[in-house]
Amino acid sequence: MINSIEDRALSEHRGSALLMKKANGKYSILLPVESTGENGSAPENLQKTAIGNKQHTYVEGRTDNPQKSIPFYTHRDNIRVLDGVKGEAHDFIRLLPDFTGVKYSGTINYKWNNTDVGSLEQGEITITPTTSDEYVDNCYDLIEDTVVFTNDIPDVVTVEGTGAKEIALTTDPSDATITATSETPANATATYSTGKLTITGVKAGTAIVEISATKTGMATFKRTILVIVKSASGE
Repeated sequence: MINSIEDRALSEHRGSALLMKKANGKYSILLPVESTGENGSAPENLQKTAIGNKQHTYVEGRTDNPQKSIPFYTHRDNIRVLDGVKGEAHDFIRLLPDFTGVKYSGTINYKWNNTDVGSLEQGEITITPTTSDEYVDNCYDLIEDTVVFTNDIPDVVTVEGTGAKEIALTTDPSDATITATSETPANATATYSTGKLTITGVKAGTAIVEISATKTGMATFKRTILVIVKSASGE
């Protein structure tokens, strides 16, 4: 995430980012990725040697805008984002640390990579460009920052019976609004108050809890937790 865009520009730990245009016309982080894909290519090398030439001679041909291959980590939150845009045409910016960038449009898809022993689960985003690259000298006014959770959030929690699990939540910026929703409230409920997420079991089963962090003028960030509710001891 860019937070904050000014801090990022001044940070020693700078890097590029892949942003996508949202409904409000601003560009924000698509999802955390390991690389941004290549933009542009060297021109084709076309031979124009004529009879009598002692050496081959060449001219520049067309350039290319190749399909981007972008690795990402395959977990529920990223897959949900990608499933929401899979197969669609969108506008993207490859943002550089000094707020220059490259704009292009393309269709987005993804695949799951092979799982190897001792490796992290990864996939590959593919973006097939439908326009030429456009260099942008100043992207600052085109982008918006994204709210982020700053603490570790477990992917899976287990509760027993009607027991409860509390998870502290912090955000950047700290005054973001947090909401929590259980997708299967018949099995587990979720509430948020004063910095704590409380997950409470209802009956044996599972539920996915989605937590969102929002702030006016910033892009929303979402996380999910799988809740496993086990029968209470003795039942």
